[in-house]
Amino acid sequence: MSDQQYVYTTHETDPQGRDVGDFDAVVNEYASEGWRLSETLERDGTTVGLVFERAV
Repeated sequence: MSDQQYVYTTHETDPQGRDVGDFDAVVNEYASEGWRLSETLERDGTTVGLVFERAV
């Protein structure tokens, strides 16, 4: 078992709006701060959030 620990943060999208945003820009912004996209959160087939993680 690994002793590696992670911290998490989320980025909410606007599922009601027509413009879901530039996901590449969002992911690249978080990546430049050391975050890694861990998973997406979906509701009724629409992405409503992104979960990022980075090592502590």
